[in-house]
Amino acid sequence: MSEERQPVVVLLAPTLRRAELRDALRPFGRVLEADTPDRVRHIVRQEHPELVMLHLGGGDDILSLCTELDQALATRVVVIGPDSDIASIRAAMQAGARDYLGEPITPEELQATLARLVQGERRTRRGKVVTVFGTKGGVGKSTVAANLAVVLADRHRQRVAIVDLDLEFGCAATLFGAHPGMTIVDICRRSGALNLAAIEEALTRSAHSSVEILASPPTPDLAAFVDGEGKREPDRNYVQEILRVLRASYDWVIVDTAVDFGEAVITALDEAERILFVTTPDVPALQNSAKGLDILLERLGYPADKLQVVLNRGNAGIGLSGDEIAQVLDHPILYSLPSDGDVAVRAANLGIPLVRLRGRSALARGIARLGASLVEARDRGRVSAIAEGK
Repeated sequence: MSEERQPVVVLLAPTLRRAELRDALRPFGRVLEADTPDRVRHIVRQEHPELVMLHLGGGDDILSLCTELDQALATRVVVIGPDSDIASIRAAMQAGARDYLGEPITPEELQATLARLVQGERRTRRGKVVTVFGTKGGVGKSTVAANLAVVLADRHRQRVAIVDLDLEFGCAATLFGAHPGMTIVDICRRSGALNLAAIEEALTRSAHSSVEILASPPTPDLAAFVDGEGKREPDRNYVQEILRVLRASYDWVIVDTAVDFGEAVITALDEAERILFVTTPDVPALQNSAKGLDILLERLGYPADKLQVVLNRGNAGIGLSGDEIAQVLDHPILYSLPSDGDVAVRAANLGIPLVRLRGRSALARGIARLGASLVEARDRGRVSAIAEGK
């Protein structure tokens, strides 16, 4: 189980009040000061703080900013303003503030409020599940999944879990150099409803990243306890329960899958907001991928925009152009990652994600761009939802 990071609080307040509030907040965690609403937005997107404190004297449209932070960026907000001002209190709470603190306020009152909001029950997050899938082994699916998780966690400062659903021969923990004490099997052997505490107990973090890993079973025969005849309660879908709990508390849940259409994989595909379908530019892989895409789109009925084809080793030089490959697949290629086999193999052998071992390599840069595009698409979706009043 991972250690909690130091809480981050963003403070927007008038210059005359900022130093006093900052000093009162420092015992609680890391305080990042902002002097304008735009600066608040920038810090929130970069740091993903536990809390934003907005003083009503900190600028124009503070309540609009409060609404944006609460709904579009899923951030807890506390508003500070005049004591006993019923109109201000009501307006702040309607704008989405989690609390309203009337001035004057003592440091003790301020810290008690923060502790209650941040250390208490977590607010449900609007996390994203990204399932990394493919219909042929050896295409680099697990490498893409593991390193994408690292990019999102360490470069974009997101809370990320990776779930290894290659239940018989998964290697996610190995790619991180991790040695899990518990795996997904231990969760599925529990009685009663699954909650975050039970799942977090089985998560592992490596020395190389803040990504939290839910490892696959240690031996193939144990897969049946997760998705098969060995399930403690045959009618339960443990994978669905796990993914939904993690989605509620993590910014991103990356799922690495087996090369099949078993119940666990279908569940991961169903639960995903985005499916990254990984293939390579060789004929056997493309033939299998075309069949797999047909199943996903035609038989399972997933919308085309839910699937994004990732062409790994896209510069391998086998004679097929990107357009020709897209024609074979009858689906556009959204991302192309360069061939960098030596780096990938060395990273796997050392148990260090390649984006940490060789962050400037072509493959690492390609995966970084993939991660950035996912974050940008998510943030655009949140802004659009606010604009549409959802």
